[in-house]
Amino acid sequence: MQFAIVDSNRSQTEVLKALLRSEGHQAEIFRDGISFMAAIKRQHFEFFIVDCQFAEPGVDALIAAIRARAGQAVPLIVYGEDTAEDVVADLLHLGPDVFFAKPLRYMEFMERVGVQLRRCALGMPSPLQHGALDLDLEGRRILLAGSEVDLTQREFDFAVVFLKNVGRVLPREELLSGVWSRDQDIDSRTVGTYAIRLRKKLGLSGESGLMLTSVYGQGYRLDNVRSN
Repeated sequence: MQFAIVDSNRSQTEVLKALLRSEGHQAEIFRDGISFMAAIKRQHFEFFIVDCQFAEPGVDALIAAIRARAGQAVPLIVYGEDTAEDVVADLLHLGPDVFFAKPLRYMEFMERVGVQLRRCALGMPSPLQHGALDLDLEGRRILLAGSEVDLTQREFDFAVVFLKNVGRVLPREELLSGVWSRDQDIDSRTVGTYAIRLRKKLGLSGESGLMLTSVYGQGYRLDNVRSN
């Protein structure tokens, strides 16, 4: 399994990487949040481990980007030094599966990793296939009923965010941040333009078994269409 570790502490990340490799996993280390935010848009990770101490971007932005790009089912463990109850509660509300207090107890940490891996192995539906659509992240392509769809890079990136968040309302700002870097000034109406294109190209008006709808005042939601 491919792990992403986002932590500036060199010695700590090297220990985690060695422990994960001893279990047969691969891990890539990111020592700053900016490089990670760029990498997540072009690389596929199956498990995320994040230190909460990043100031730029903040942990809230990191978690939002992970959930937007990888979906809700992909394991996410975070750790930090502030263990005040309200701080931890607010942090967990953002979407991680597990919070760990620092300093890390590595044996316990690896057991928690194992718990998350077993949860994933219990037949949870793959976020990479919905309706008649198959998402090939490595090949950066989408198949509709077995045939590859001709998509631009931006169209593919938008489709990835939608397909990994089926059933969830995605605010326009979150959709934009999942495709463009935070320092780019992009008109929020751009989302509507791409939504129209994807509906046509991917059959997101129900033909593919999926329906992309606008939720007034909130954003967009992609839903599975139940057949009668």
